[in-house]
Amino acid sequence: MPVRLRPARKGDAAQLAVLMDIASQGLVSHLWSSLALPGESPFEIGRSRIIERSALPSHYSNWTVAEVSGDVAAASAGYRVPDPYDADDSGELPDAYAPLLELEALASGDWFLAVLAVFPEFRRRGLAKRMLLAAEVEAKRSGARSIALTVSRANSMARELYLQSGFIETARRKRVFLGGAGRCDDEWLLLRKSL
Repeated sequence: MPVRLRPARKGDAAQLAVLMDIASQGLVSHLWSSLALPGESPFEIGRSRIIERSALPSHYSNWTVAEVSGDVAAASAGYRVPDPYDADDSGELPDAYAPLLELEALASGDWFLAVLAVFPEFRRRGLAKRMLLAAEVEAKRSGARSIALTVSRANSMARELYLQSGFIETARRKRVFLGGAGRCDDEWLLLRKSL
């Protein structure tokens, strides 16, 4: 299976939006739904933000794509967390983001792997591990001394990959249910690895 890693392009934005939603377990499509006007698809909002909002960590310039036989199979996005941490306009985000932002603030100065996702038909082929290694190279290139990420405790496959790759849990926060109602027994974990 020939795999090619490359920087993302504008034309990848629709696939990046889907992969971002997979990684967030529906959290970003919930946000995009709240921003959509009647008749607009939440994924069109996500696609537009990935293309147009260059100040956002989700801008396509922050992504690496893995292609298999010319098809986008996986992607990752990362950036250096400012030190000191600046929450910017995060007060406008739904409450479900609060625990994630608290964990990101603990990673100030680190290179933060915000997204790593593989389309289902390409899973179990080592793509996530390859993307993770590429992210570590990018993190070192940025001058960061550590790489950090958040993962749901319930996402055992991803969590196991990260732990086997040398990441260590350094903090956790209770996951907030989408929409602010209901009960959620899951937690977000902050995992870090020294470079």
